[in-house]
Amino acid sequence: ARQTFDMGQDYKHSQKVVKKECTMKFALKMKRFSRDEDGAVTVDWVVLTAAIVGLAVVAFTTIESGTKTLITGIETDLKTAAGTQ
Repeated sequence: ARQTFDMGQDYKHSQKVVKKECTMKFALKMKRFSRDEDGAVTVDWVVLTAAIVGLAVVAFTTIESGTKTLITGIETDLKTAAGTQ
């Protein structure tokens, strides 16, 4: 008796196996990605650093403005004092 071999069935089966393996590999990679927190920590540090820099700029601008006003006042007082003596 001669045994027949259907290549079509084996090919379809192997395609299913390969597809299932690819799906499982993708799912495993997605699980690892979702557990990995390195990216989230980096984003947190970037946001925190940007906030600190922003606050420093605001503080510097406020101090600079107040200092200019103070210097102008002292300059006026010195000119007045020098003119009256």
